[in-house]
Amino acid sequence: MADNKYARMAQIAQHYQATEPERASEILPGKVGRPPGKSSNHAYGRRTVLLKKHTIKTAERLWEDLEPEQDFSDLVEQLLAKFIETQHQNNTQIEL
Repeated sequence: MADNKYARMAQIAQHYQATEPERASEILPGKVGRPPGKSSNHAYGRRTVLLKKHTIKTAERLWEDLEPEQDFSDLVEQLLAKFIETQHQNNTQIEL
């Protein structure tokens, strides 16, 4: 009976090898779980800054109340982008 078991397994394997492979979308479902975050995105870089605890706590609470769907890093990104834009405007006005 053991021969029949292995013979059947070989027959099944030959059957699957003879058929066309399924498309990858039919074989594998989409990824399940959390989407990749900023830490795995190469467009973002990690920085460490020293701020007063009271400033951090107050800013985080205000940001959570105003924009509950966004990270605190989004606030820092917006503030830095605005700073850069202001500096570029001031530098172009001085050069004129």
